[in-house]
Amino acid sequence: MRKFLPLIFIILIFSSPVRSQRFEWLAGFDGFLDNREYFSIDNPQTIFGSRLRAEVGGSISDIHRLRVGINYLYEFGSAIDAHKPNLTLYYEFNNKGVRFYVGAFPRRELLHFPLALLSDTLHYYRPNIEGLYGGYSWDWGQQNAFLDWTSRKSDNIHERFMFGTSGRMLFRDFFLSNYFLFAHLAGLAIPDPDNSFRDNMGYNVNAGVDLSGKTILDSLSISVGILGSIDRIRVQGDNWQTPVGFLGEATLIYKFAGISATYYAGEGQTFLYGDPFYRVGSYGRLDLFILPFRTGPVKLKLDLGLHFAKGQIDYSQQLWLTFDLGGAIPGKPD
Repeated sequence: MRKFLPLIFIILIFSSPVRSQRFEWLAGFDGFLDNREYFSIDNPQTIFGSRLRAEVGGSISDIHRLRVGINYLYEFGSAIDAHKPNLTLYYEFNNKGVRFYVGAFPRRELLHFPLALLSDTLHYYRPNIEGLYGGYSWDWGQQNAFLDWTSRKSDNIHERFMFGTSGRMLFRDFFLSNYFLFAHLAGLAIPDPDNSFRDNMGYNVNAGVDLSGKTILDSLSISVGILGSIDRIRVQGDNWQTPVGFLGEATLIYKFAGISATYYAGEGQTFLYGDPFYRVGSYGRLDLFILPFRTGPVKLKLDLGLHFAKGQIDYSQQLWLTFDLGGAIPGKPD
């Protein structure tokens, strides 16, 4: 009976006599191939699988929304039950630039952090934020914050959570963006001298220009900024590690093809959830990609990545396919 309580709750709310109510549904498929020939950092691997997403629920005047669903990953070559399905269950408020979520909700449309801070691996294996999200947008910018609770402390599990903020302010063709991420790892419920609290922070501040739609290119963006991390393992005292460096990025897209370049120059960084290439210090990346389907319910991206680290070149080949279907059935007004 307990497994049906969220669905019963939704039916009761949206069967009440409230104006502008409607029943909504969403179904989606994600297919991905990520072949990583990362020999300079001794981390070659291939991630290959597909994900099925489904949600049902309802909304009131497009302001209050309640959804329940499931998110299932099948990683090719593994058993069908190798990954447990993830529950999606959340409330959303969206009105006059204010957006608020509480529950377990998809992260892909909400968070767009640099790969240095949040690796794309997170999207494969942890597609939902489990916690809180709040954001506010206005005519010339937006700012948001989130809390992702990843585990509760027990005798054999560490307490872990992640908190972050990001934003972007526009000044005609110029922009200023900011990203901050804090990850906290606590000890076990049973005292263990071999484990300690750990605080890890990362930040990135960029200034750039976005000329999308103002040249013959469909998209053109260039930015420069600083990238840094702050890391401490408490058992080692107040020995904070604070590396910092320069980060430059550029992206251009013309019709169905594009190029993206990233260059980092500085000290090796420590990001618990970020791209491991930044741990080695100076690093460059060049992505050549095509977008056969850019708009509509089907989106496809094929990417060839070249990674320059430790005096050698590594490669990655990536494919992302997203297919979304959804709809709404208006309710009867009073």
